[in-house]
Amino acid sequence: MMRRIAVIMFLFIPIFTHGQSYHRLTARDFYAAPSSPQSGDIAFTSCQVNYTYQVIHNKNNYDITFDVKLSMDNARSYIRMADVSDREQLQQILRHEQGHYNIAFLLKCEAYTVLSRYHYSANYQREIDYLYRQLETKYKKMNADYEASTEHMQNNDNQEKWNAWFSRRIDNVSLASAN
Repeated sequence: MMRRIAVIMFLFIPIFTHGQSYHRLTARDFYAAPSSPQSGDIAFTSCQVNYTYQVIHNKNNYDITFDVKLSMDNARSYIRMADVSDREQLQQILRHEQGHYNIAFLLKCEAYTVLSRYHYSANYQREIDYLYRQLETKYKKMNADYEASTEHMQNNDNQEKWNAWFSRRIDNVSLASAN
């Protein structure tokens, strides 16, 4: 029986937080009760990328410091454990759900880089909003492409290609942030 994996959500929620490091998902990260049985989703991962900023205005110069955070909403994320047949299937589900988390993590990292490097004008609020929405659109499309390409984790070859791509990208992000 073909099972579908629900799509990750990217939300903009302005809250004060500090960034965090990469997280490898485990079954313990999924607290929520599954959605209705008719949905067909065996798992759902809910992540949010949030940002805040502080502005220092000096003459015509706007120095803006950003804080971008990724959080997983464990209370909305679930794995339908009653439908998991064995440990191997659970690992397959976790690998696929990790991909959704990875996409949100990459959004977080790129948002910080892009927002921090931009030179803002007096219209900085609109400029920040525009830049973030462009990135959010890019990563929502990536998430949809991921789901389609992996056929909701049913296409193992494409899942492995994505896993390798994620690994390279996450490694590059880690190296860049270490410098």
